Parts: sequence; C-alpha cells; structure tokens
Amino acid sequence: MGVFARILLVGMLLHIATSMVLASSSDAQQLKNTIINFSLKDYRVDQILKLVERQSDFVFTYEGKLGLNQKITLSKKSIDLESLLVEITKVTQLRFKQINTNIAVREQMDNLPLTPAIRIQISGRVRDQESDEPLPGVNIIVKGTSKGTVTDLAGDFSLDAEAGQTLIFSYIGYDSQEVTLTEAQTLSIKLIPSDNNIDEFVVVGYGTVQRREMTGSIASIGRQDIISEPIYSFENLLQGKAAGVDVVADSYRPGAGSTVRIRGSRSLVAGNDPLIVMDGIPIEGNLMDINPSDIASIEILKDASATAIYGSRGSNGVILITTRGGFSGQTQIEYSAFAGIQRIANRVDLMNAQQYTEMQRQAARQDGSYTTDEALFMDWEREAIQNGVDTDWQKEVFETGLQQNHQLSVRGGTEDTKYAISGTFLDHKSILDNNDFSRFVGRVNLDQKVNRRLRAGVTSQVTYSNEHRGGNIRDLLLGSPLDWPERGLGALTSEFAVGESFPVLALNRDLVIDRRDRTRIIANLYAELELLEGLSYRFNFAPDLTYYERGTHTWQTSTAAIENSRTSNVLFENIINYSKNFGENHNIKATGLYSVQTMRALGMATSVRGLPFEQQRYHNIGTAEETTGRNSFLNEWALESYMLRVNYGLMDRYMFTITGRVDGSSRLAEGNKYGLFPSAAFAWLIDQERFFGRQQFFDEVKFRASYGDVGNTGINPYQTQGRVGRVGYSFGDQSVFGFQNLELANSELRWERTRQLDLGIDFGILNNRVSGTVGIYQQNTIDLLMNRQLPPTSGFASVLENIGSTRNRGFEFNLSIINFDSRKPGGFKWVTDVVFHTNKNEIIELYGGKEDDPGNGWFIGQPINVYYDWRFEGIWQEYEREAAVSYGQRPGDMKLSDINQDGKIDANDRIILGSDIPSWSGSINNRFNYKNFDLAVFIYTTQGVNIYSEAGGTSLGGMINLRRGYNLNSRNVDYWTPDNPSNEFPQPRVRGHAYSTPMAYFDASFIRVRNITLGYSLPNPLTEKLNINRIRTYAGVQNPFTFTDFPGLDPEGARNHDMPNYRTFLLGIEVGF
Repeated sequence: MGVFARILLVGMLLHIATSMVLASSSDAQQLKNTIINFSLKDYRVDQILKLVERQSDFVFTYEGKLGLNQKITLSKKSIDLESLLVEITKVTQLRFKQINTNIAVREQMDNLPLTPAIRIQISGRVRDQESDEPLPGVNIIVKGTSKGTVTDLAGDFSLDAEAGQTLIFSYIGYDSQEVTLTEAQTLSIKLIPSDNNIDEFVVVGYGTVQRREMTGSIASIGRQDIISEPIYSFENLLQGKAAGVDVVADSYRPGAGSTVRIRGSRSLVAGNDPLIVMDGIPIEGNLMDINPSDIASIEILKDASATAIYGSRGSNGVILITTRGGFSGQTQIEYSAFAGIQRIANRVDLMNAQQYTEMQRQAARQDGSYTTDEALFMDWEREAIQNGVDTDWQKEVFETGLQQNHQLSVRGGTEDTKYAISGTFLDHKSILDNNDFSRFVGRVNLDQKVNRRLRAGVTSQVTYSNEHRGGNIRDLLLGSPLDWPERGLGALTSEFAVGESFPVLALNRDLVIDRRDRTRIIANLYAELELLEGLSYRFNFAPDLTYYERGTHTWQTSTAAIENSRTSNVLFENIINYSKNFGENHNIKATGLYSVQTMRALGMATSVRGLPFEQQRYHNIGTAEETTGRNSFLNEWALESYMLRVNYGLMDRYMFTITGRVDGSSRLAEGNKYGLFPSAAFAWLIDQERFFGRQQFFDEVKFRASYGDVGNTGINPYQTQGRVGRVGYSFGDQSVFGFQNLELANSELRWERTRQLDLGIDFGILNNRVSGTVGIYQQNTIDLLMNRQLPPTSGFASVLENIGSTRNRGFEFNLSIINFDSRKPGGFKWVTDVVFHTNKNEIIELYGGKEDDPGNGWFIGQPINVYYDWRFEGIWQEYEREAAVSYGQRPGDMKLSDINQDGKIDANDRIILGSDIPSWSGSINNRFNYKNFDLAVFIYTTQGVNIYSEAGGTSLGGMINLRRGYNLNSRNVDYWTPDNPSNEFPQPRVRGHAYSTPMAYFDASFIRVRNITLGYSLPNPLTEKLNINRIRTYAGVQNPFTFTDFPGLDPEGARNHDMPNYRTFLLGIEVGF
C-alpha cells in the first residue's frame, strides 16, 4: 500500500485511533450496533469471521493454533456482532476480547499458572518499515490474554506485561508481527506492508476508492516498488511494473526521456502519450522534471471507466502520481543517497586496420578504380599503414561515467498541520565525456486544518536542470582505425568534408556544444470545505511555469544558435464530493467537477554562421558574419470541462460506476468544440455470494466490466484555421518574401474518439498467497485526424480531416506470489511479481475507406508502425550471373525478392517486413527478505519486435554507401568476393549499392536483467544506541546482463547510435532520524 493511501486510511479512522480508553459497556455497545448479514444458513467459524471483517471495521487477531473449522447453523439472515460472538462461544472453545477495532480470538484456558509472574513495563514506537513513518492505531495484544492497547498519533504505546509473554502487533494493510518479552524494555517495531493489498485505498482521479470496490482497470506501483531500485528517471521507473504499459528508451544520454505507451498506439498524428497527473494536477512537458524519490504511489488508469473522468485527454491512458506528504507525529529527517560508476554495457566489434584497408582496396577493385595504394589512400592514411596505426575509437572515447543522487527530507506535523519538505540533487556524467545532466528538485507539501470544517494547503515543486549534449557516437563508430586522436583539429577542415565522420568530435567537449537549461515551477494551492456531513467542496489553483533556454555551437562549421521559451499552464478546478450510506445495503459516492485550463507558450530563436572567435560559442552572436535564421512563436489554447461521476454499491458485492465528462477545446472549430465522453462500469464481488461460501480455494474473486468513450485533442492549437508558410520569390529584379497557403482550414474537425470495452477478473487464492488480475480489452479509435493531400490546382498542399480508424486488442496478466513467508520477525520471505501483456494494433480505415497509404507506411489490417521495404534474399553468385544481369545486378550484389515476378525490382516489390510493436512484453520481479537483509532481482523482456537500425545495415553492416574514412562492423569481414562466395554480405563498393535499406532490419527481442540490489538494515538495538531510527545500506548493479540477437550496441535505446547503454555499479544509503 502506498504511503499516501495509508495516510488517507488513517485519516478516515483518526477518531478511532485517538479514542484510547473505552469502557467495556461502550465496547459492547459498539459490537451491538454492528450488524452482520448472511446469505447462507450453515458456515464454518473461519468463514463467519472473514465475513465480519468484510462487513465491518473489526479485525480479528488469532492467538495460537485454533480450531476454526467447526460449523455453526445461523437462524437469522442478520444479527448484531455481539450476539454473533456469543453464539460462537456456545458451541466452540473460542473466546473473544475486543480492544478498539481489534478482536482477539483464543481458546478457553482452563489451567492457571502455578508460579507468580514477573511484571515488566513495556513501551515503544511502531513505524512503517519502508517510509519510517509512525503508525497510529496499531493494535497490540498480549498473546493468550485479552490485555492490549493501541498506538497513539505518534505511533507510541506502553503497557504492563509479564516476562516470557508475547506481544502481537497488527494493523490493516501490514503483516502482523510477534515479539517475545524478556525484560522491561523500549521496543522499536517496524511493520512490513502486506503483499495482500485487497483492502488498500487506490487513487482514481479526484478521489480514492478501496481496491476491492474498484470497477475500472487500474494498476498500482507502491512505494516498495518505487524504492526497490535507485532510478532518477520517472519513465524508467514504469518499465515492466504494470501490464499494458510499454516503456522504450529513446536514448541513453543522461537526462534523455523514454516513450511511454499504455495499451499501444492508436492515433496517427494526434499523439499517443498518456496524460500525467501529479497530486491531482495534469502536467505536460519534460517528465525528467519528476523526481521518483518524492513519489509515494503511482496509479495507471487503463480502461475507459477509469480514464473517462479526464475526458478528451484520456484516450491514451492516465498516470496518477501521488507525492509524499506529512503526517501527525514527531518530525522525521531522512537522508538518502546513491552513487555509482558506469561502464559501456556492450561494444560493437569493428574492423581493425588491416581489415579496413583491405576492404577499401576491394571496394576500389570492384569499381575498377584501384591502381595503387598511393592513389587510393591519403598521405596520412599511408603513414598510418606504414606505422601500424590501429585505433580502437571505442577505447579512446568511452570512459567511466559517474552518477550521484542525494536527497534530504523533513516530514512530520500535528493533527492540524502536516508538512513535507525535501531537496534532491542529481549529477550524471556520461560514459562519453561531453554528455552530462544535473538536476535540483525542491518540494514543499503543506496541509493545514484551519477549523473543524476547513482544510487548506499546497503541494509545490521547483526544478532546475542543466543538460549538455555533445556529438553522437555515430562519428565514433564510423571512425577510421587508421586515424588517431593526436592528428589534431586541423583535419576537421583539411581532409574531411563537413558531415563526414571524425571521432575527435566525441573526444573534445569544446567542439560540439549543446547546452539546455530548464527551470520549472509546479504548484497546487487548494482549500477544502466540509459543507455538510458527507458533502464537501474543494478548490484547486494550479500554475505550471517553465522557462527554457538552449545554446548550440559547432566548431567544425563555425555555427551557433540560441533559443528560449516561456510556458505557463494554469488550471482552476471546483470539485464537489458527496458520500452517503442508505440503510445497510446501499452506498452512493458522487463527484462533480468544473474546471478551466489555459496554456500560453512563446519563444524565439536565432542561428548564425561565421563567428569571429569560436571561443565565444553561442554568446554575442550578433558579431557573426551571417544570420542564417530568425524565428519566434506564440501558442495558446484553453480547455473548459464539466464532469460527474457516481459510484453505487449494493450489498457490498455489486459495484456500479457511471461517469460523464464534457470538454470544450479552443483547438477545434465552432460547432465542434464541445464533446461528451461517457462511461459505465460494473464490478461483482463473487466471493460474497451465497453459492461461493462453501469453497476454500478462493479468498477473493471479482469480475469487472466497463465500456466508455474517451477523446484525443493532441493537435496544433491552430490546426483548424489552416497554415501559411513564408516563401521567397522574385519581384522585378529583387528577391522578396511573401506567404503562401500550406494547409486548408477545416471547420468540421471533431475529436478523435476511442471506444473501449474491458473485461477482467481480480482474484486471490490460498489465503491470498497468490493474487492477481486477468483482463482483455478492445479499443476502437474513430475519426482519426489525418492530412489528406490536395491537388496542386487547389492552391493548398493538404487538409486535416477526420478520416480514419484503428483498433487495439490485448490481454493483460498480473500475478503476485508469496512463495514463502515464515511470518516471524526476521524470518525468510520470498515474493514474486509477474507481469505479462500483449497488444495487437491494426489500421481499420484510411481516408474514409479501405485505402492503403504506402507513402506514410500505413496499411489496412496492419499496425500503425510497420517497415515497408524490399526483402533481402541473399547475394547473387557467379552461377547466377545471367539472372543477376537481367535485374541490372552482377555477382556479389544484393539479391532482392521480385514479389510480382515482372522481371525487375521497383517500388511495387516492397512488402511489409515487420513492426516495432512487440508481440508481447513481460517482467519478473523477485524480492527476498531475511533477518536484516533484502534482495531484489528484476528481469524485463520484450519479444517479437523488429527495428530498422544502421547498427547492422547501411554504413555499419550492409556494406552500403561506403565513404572515405568510414569503418564497418567486423561481422562484414565475411563480404562477398570471387574467392569468398558469401551469401550474407555483398561486395563492398565505393559508390554503394542500389536499394540499400533491406539489410538494416533486425529482430530486437531481448531479455534483460535490469536490476540486482542487495540491502542491509542495521538492527534496531544498534540504531537505538546511535539515536537513529533506521539505517539501510545497499549495493546494486543495473543492466548486468542482456540477452539478444541484435548485432548493434543495444536493441532498445541505442538503435541509431545516439548513445550506448551502460552498466551501473551502485552503492547507496538511507538514514532516518
């Protein structure tokens, strides 16, 4: 259970936790007022007690091994709890004792102790094992007796006991813990969150709901998963943690983002990124501004029932982030840090100098241009050959990267005031010298109870990040092994043309500069007023302000540019919440919303060429010889929304949710600005039914179904108005500029809409040692926004219209298994989480019909992203010379498939070769605990995915477009020659081969051990002597192993040589005061 969700639960039960002393008559009255309903006549005792826990706030604590299989016949369909317990005692040896909401269950003890007991005084504090927060309301029972107490708001307790007795600590959402007493002492108890999370509260957007009452498809990532591996990227945190969520690294540059998809892609041009909501406020832009260390829990809304509450912005799924807040109790200071070194995870095996020079000779021979080495190679190349130069540029350039992250937080408060303050600094120096990223995140969360009915507060964050990008590694990998670093910068202009490979660009920080600075402030100021019992009003004011500046400079071309922008995104929300129980069987919760959001972004950019001094970089660029570009922009949009959600519960087993949201967007034209997005969902708690009560295998079974309609408005704010472009033309004897129409305005544009059906089952078996979810879904996206090309006579290039549809179908499976649990303090525990999902995406309609669009790579019945190209069959051999000549080829050239058998290779012979959408993805996460040690091992896999990459084609693999100074993958040493009739790689040619791309497609499936972390927590007696709440140290390695057939640097984020993946060795510490 997430920290924030647990605090909400504590708040709901706060009046119980603070009532520490109750008279027995009051306890009896509480039992008498609790009515339990039964659907059967005969029950076992354990089934009755389980029904009581489900229908009330009471929790049973079992002392010793008890006989709970005895059957009891009930004469009434409903009975108060006091009478029910009396009935049980009449036919069993069980006895019950209530302490607050805990009921101790034990067998009657006929024998009394023969020796007098030694009385001792016990006191202490109970905390959360993960967050170190105090836990108020924890039930503490002296085992075998009815004596006990509960913790106060600070998590403290005290009681008298006897030496040799055992205390039982129990709390909703946590594993119980037993401690045997030997002497008077002060205990420090840390409860571990239970892996059975059926009763936890989940954030669902504008509110929370108990997980067992959830009607939608929602995946949760709790604090335990968040802190299980040290990651500073929010997007990487999501990878493999939830079914239906795919995360692909765009690059391994420090600070680079990732592509996140929930249940695949569905739009062609309107965007497929999910909506991110942090502390109730939608945020856009760079997700590197989110600090994972500040996160308490993450919920991922996947089906229409869950996402419809966000209407036009929910079609791509919604990710809800709840940050850590304050609590009632003693102030806690926490410091956490991790630091590590990084090494390149995989190298490309490139040709050595001898292989490279022979390849150059062979290429010249095939083209008939080779005479002597003096004519083929430059002076410095011949010198290198003579001196035996054989440079491994990967060894020269790649170095040890360094990464460090530090966070200091102060949290605490009183019953009226709760606060959380934190500051986090990150510094990441890459394995490539001129690629760095640093970030500071400061956060203040404050919640104030003004009076009995009014609360107010703020959640706020300020982020400053600095990113430096140098040249990519393409120059490095293509660098000639005959070249050497000491040859100097003069070679940049003397021997090579601009744009050709020169590895020294990756060696010197001053040669390529790309600096990006970002400052961002996100806040939510809120006030919540309880109008009546069960009725409340909340107001949110949420500004999101970003300032961005970028400066670039390239020494080789003497060019520089500077750009800056400012973005303000402001949200006003008015929320009404209502909750009411009607009788014993009816419960209604309703949420109403009215909101207005506005966005304004403006900026400008200037680029120049011919700097008087290269050392000035991108400063004082007005002194340059030539201004090559000037630009400025202004974008504005607004969104007005109305929303109503109603949850209805019947007999604690039938749950209904109906949601409707109306959005009005300035992006669309008059008459189509507003759209209604409805949804409905149903959940059935089958385990509560009469026919289900007699079996013992299933503990929890819930069926859920939902259907709804959500939208997508991710288009340019002025798309409906048509676009114009600036062009130059001759007017008389002068060159002047004007504007021409580029895109025809379309006043009929509508929302893209996704209609989704979702079916699922949530289950728990074997006393909830095995729990999980299974689900299927189908999404039909209609009214796709697409650019239709127009004839030249129209005067426009294209018009944006609603003329397409796609479909996504998928299967999702989550499983959590408690493989072993000794249920003793410090005992061995092993938990495994398994995630598996598939998604099949296909285009159903284009341009209002079943018309393919080969130019954009869109085909009816195929995924959105496919590879449409010629198929590589092998190499033409000498015995096939005649056939090769008929196709304009010769032995040693690539052989392509003549699909239509017309005797020539042209555009009509292209076919679909694959897609970058995986067939399936999954993960296995193992967590082990023993005594003070913890171990986490996380494995992630993606299968059936194809990619296009130069790592094995074109310049690095296919022997295509061979240029002076370019090296190749050593796997190409086995290229075709008359003496080596290879059928895998063609003969090298200086001028390259026609149809060069077919050799650049690869299966990029992989299995990756992403994280192994071993931690150790100092024992409580030692931390108490140090006057410290807790100390945990850990060591870990990230990306230790990757299993793949992909021949390049990495099958995921380094497909096109932007930056290689790295292996990280980490040490970390967590200290709580």
